[in-house]
Amino acid sequence: MHVKSCVFCWKGGRTVKDELIRSQIHQAVDHHSEHLQSNPFLAQRIINQERTGEPVVKKRLSIGLVLVIVLMLIAVTALAYTVITAVFSPRVDAYTAANQALEEKYGLTSSMLGFFSRDSRGNDGHHFIVEYEPRFEDALASKLGAYRVSVMNGQIESVTWSLDGRSTEGGFDADAWGADQLGEMVRIASVTNDTSRFQRKASGEDIDLYADMELIPDGADDEEFPEVDQQIEKEISQFRQEVMEAGKEIEAQSKFTRDELIELGRQGIITAYHLDSEQQQRLAFVDNDYFIAYYSTIGIDQRPTFNMTFQSWSEDGWQDGDGVYTIIVNVIDGTVEYLEYDTTLDGNG
Repeated sequence: MHVKSCVFCWKGGRTVKDELIRSQIHQAVDHHSEHLQSNPFLAQRIINQERTGEPVVKKRLSIGLVLVIVLMLIAVTALAYTVITAVFSPRVDAYTAANQALEEKYGLTSSMLGFFSRDSRGNDGHHFIVEYEPRFEDALASKLGAYRVSVMNGQIESVTWSLDGRSTEGGFDADAWGADQLGEMVRIASVTNDTSRFQRKASGEDIDLYADMELIPDGADDEEFPEVDQQIEKEISQFRQEVMEAGKEIEAQSKFTRDELIELGRQGIITAYHLDSEQQQRLAFVDNDYFIAYYSTIGIDQRPTFNMTFQSWSEDGWQDGDGVYTIIVNVIDGTVEYLEYDTTLDGNG
């Protein structure tokens, strides 16, 4: 039986490669066998609702005034439970600050950063070194370079690029590929789903990067692998059963309902990536065989969390803000513990 889910299909007629999905699942199962509390598709973090109380006014009030106050309190209480504000961990705050710093200094957007993997060093809760390494190897990685941002208590200390001083003039023939080239890479990859052409160009091959810039025909990537699919289905079933069982105790500790945690995750993504109204409408929570939403723990201190995946696909092919968002939310205080965005343009989605 061929495993397939419509959440991996471009509504405009493009399908994410099955073999890449299989690779993600295999990595998830392998990772789970080492640490059950780890998120197979990565994870996330967000939100703390604060409540304030007013001192009691020791005066005799009229019945009419009391009624007005009661109605006002009901309205305020209802608002408090419907308006959700994202609160992030210091590490996630550092990520957000680093992304913004790269946009301000080098013009890199979240979409462009999709061609890089992000990591951070620092565990004192104050100082973080956020590093961005190309998801590619050899010549292309050399063209893109690496970025590094130092963040102290939410403030930027330094922002550097390993190719600082190298010329980015001349399009894809430039010595170094910066924001201009990355912007074109986003545009080309969004309609071709092909990054191999960038690697060939970076290696010195004389090719037309803009050739065949058409959406992949519907069904072009739907090659079936029955034997592989059957094995993956078995692994998925076992993995889901194990994480669901392991998460029952954590779910019982949660101060939030499942729906509240999902909304906390949604608001965290919207806040961190400044999604506009159109992008927000495309953002959808996903819980299926490929992206499992589950309760788990994170960190050395085993903080209880809920791990989620959100996806955004446009009807007209890839648009800015589309891709896969993974987020981990603390089930006790609602803090966003981890948040990552994968544009899928590098073929990693």
